[in-house]
Amino acid sequence: MQSEEFKTIIYRPDNEAVTESDRRSTVEVPQELRRSSVEVQNLLKVLNSEMSRKDIQRALQLKHEGNFRDNYLEPAIEDGYIKMKYPDSPNHPKQRYLLTEKGIEALKKHI
Repeated sequence: MQSEEFKTIIYRPDNEAVTESDRRSTVEVPQELRRSSVEVQNLLKVLNSEMSRKDIQRALQLKHEGNFRDNYLEPAIEDGYIKMKYPDSPNHPKQRYLLTEKGIEALKKHI
């Protein structure tokens, strides 16, 4: 009879063997390298005319709103690929997102 328990051993290098580059976090990655991520590219591909956040999320088949905002929506807005229809009212009940000229050009290059 086998036991239902298991054991996992993870080996880590000695502290002296860890270099400074091994200790870098993703926060230190330059913004230029994070731009136009796969997530943003996928958002651009599904954005048809004006779409609500829920419609875009549904098109991408994403359920978690926080993940969608952090990894798709906010980077796309910050990088200038999409814009809000009501930029002065981010929580406007009829808020929609649209491609910018930069977003249209990026979409043409990636398709």
